[in-house]
Amino acid sequence: MEVSTSIFCSRSDIKFLENTLPYLIKLLEKVEVKITLVLDTSEPSGVLGNSLAQSSLHDIKSMIGCLQSRLKFEFQITSYDSRSIRSQNKICLGRAYSETHCFRGYPFYGSFKQFFDTEAKYILHSDCDMIFYEEPTFSWIKQGIKIMEENEDILCVLPRGGPPTKDGSLHQGTTTYKVDGKRDLYLFKNFTSRHYLIHRKRFLSLLPLKPLWLSWREPIKSRLFGNGKMLCWEAMVERALENSSLWRADLMTEQAWSLHPGDRSEEFYQLLPQIIDSVNRNEFPEDQRGHFDLRLSDWKHFLN
Repeated sequence: MEVSTSIFCSRSDIKFLENTLPYLIKLLEKVEVKITLVLDTSEPSGVLGNSLAQSSLHDIKSMIGCLQSRLKFEFQITSYDSRSIRSQNKICLGRAYSETHCFRGYPFYGSFKQFFDTEAKYILHSDCDMIFYEEPTFSWIKQGIKIMEENEDILCVLPRGGPPTKDGSLHQGTTTYKVDGKRDLYLFKNFTSRHYLIHRKRFLSLLPLKPLWLSWREPIKSRLFGNGKMLCWEAMVERALENSSLWRADLMTEQAWSLHPGDRSEEFYQLLPQIIDSVNRNEFPEDQRGHFDLRLSDWKHFLN
């Protein structure tokens, strides 16, 4: 199967890894892909760097080493070479920018880099904090490949966001989507960097993306100092999607769904093992239905 797989982590994810990584690897082992854990070693910056507790590189590398002794995955560190950064940014963003992270601190250099480090037809990405449910006999990854093989207008495929609602609707806030009943897909012009199975060449066909900045001053700072604040790369992909014939597709099937935990409180970390175990049994609070973001208060009542 032509799939390159990357699980992204950073220094702020040390409390996630021990709980989430075994389940992510178990999910990926079903499709027999080589699994690579990619650690962003850059100095924490932006909102993510300032608001999240950061471990030392020594501590997170030590934990990864312990996990590697009992789990099957390769370990890779994102290196930051100025020539490579400028060369890749010229291809991806149309200009040899020096920036590597968005204003929030998420790595767009590392996110783009995975498309050039492989010749695989598909790239499977997940942030290490993602939580998935999948029926034992089903693979959303295999289903996603089938969909993209059969449909040239699909850029990437994701499982349903959140457990299914009774009427099949999604609680997406202001994000719009279309229901494609014929193909059993939810179609979006929105893109998320948190997890996706993506057709590599279709993504490359969107390049160069138009850089988006936090304010009009930032391109000037970029030219003068190389530290302008860009918006996240997913916003740039979204802009390109809107101007293309391609779609992001979420599966309508109830056989797989995903959750993103935004809460980083100690209370959340204490409940995380129980939450993961419950998700793997397809058990969840009723109010979580249709919501991609984990609703901690509902889980607290559900687990108690």
